[in-house]
Amino acid sequence: MAAHQVGHTSTLVIDEKRDNRMLGVDVWYPAQSKPEDAVTRYELLPGVSFPSATAYENAALASGKFPLLVWSHGRTGLRFNYSQLCEAIAASGFVVVSSDHPGDTLTDWMTGKNVDDETNDKQRLGDVSFIADCALGIRSELMAGLSNIIDENNLFIGGHSYGGLTALIATTGIHGMPAEKRFKAAIGAQAYTRILPADLIASVPVPVLLLVGLGDTTTPPATDAEPAWEILSKSSLPHRRLNLPHGGHQACSDFALYIELAPGVEGVPQLVLDYLKSIAVDSPAGFDSTWRTTLSEQIEEIKVFLSAHV
Repeated sequence: MAAHQVGHTSTLVIDEKRDNRMLGVDVWYPAQSKPEDAVTRYELLPGVSFPSATAYENAALASGKFPLLVWSHGRTGLRFNYSQLCEAIAASGFVVVSSDHPGDTLTDWMTGKNVDDETNDKQRLGDVSFIADCALGIRSELMAGLSNIIDENNLFIGGHSYGGLTALIATTGIHGMPAEKRFKAAIGAQAYTRILPADLIASVPVPVLLLVGLGDTTTPPATDAEPAWEILSKSSLPHRRLNLPHGGHQACSDFALYIELAPGVEGVPQLVLDYLKSIAVDSPAGFDSTWRTTLSEQIEEIKVFLSAHV
């Protein structure tokens, strides 16, 4: 796919049909940036941020029609924790939308407001369907004119860890929630799948890409990739799998970048530094010199996978 400039915007949307559930949303999109456009900065904490490498804030939309990828964050995650991946996919000609899942964000877990798994599943499925509606202009608008550049016939879903689980169950439905039939394919990056029934995995009706970190100790291949892949590989659908020799659980996220940058950023609380150190300890040996290559491998595989189904 041709390379595009990348725009970025953040917004809040409210789902009036679900008790006014409020979602923070980040959008990356093919853009026509101008010299005066400001480089996007991602704020990790109030006053603590880092600049994007490629995205420009609220840049003008590119002309044309582009597929949509809805991205779902992992447990205790946040919507912008995958900025490098999302920027790269947008640069290849996709609109990428990622929302928080209230009840399963880092803040919720730190404040004891996290929800149980069944509630989380139902809320997440409602979130990704609502976000797709918003992107298409059916519900709240994410950005003026955004729906005009989205190809409504090419919608995809992906996610990391519990977000990978979300991507799978969105295509099948669960706990009485209906399947979201608009998604043409699903991506699970270091996906958490061990709690999914075998018959549900077998019933996934769209092609699936699994990105598997061989050094992942949170969703180890033995419990979260091998059983799911054994089922998927027997399907007639063109499922794909990529093994990442140096990949840990955060192989697709920005955490390796945070670990590099945080010590040099003034005002980062010690609690955050300690949290990042804990992630570093759980990462494969030598990840600090391999994470960029591992991330690039995943981005290229996602591009190939998605382009095959557009």
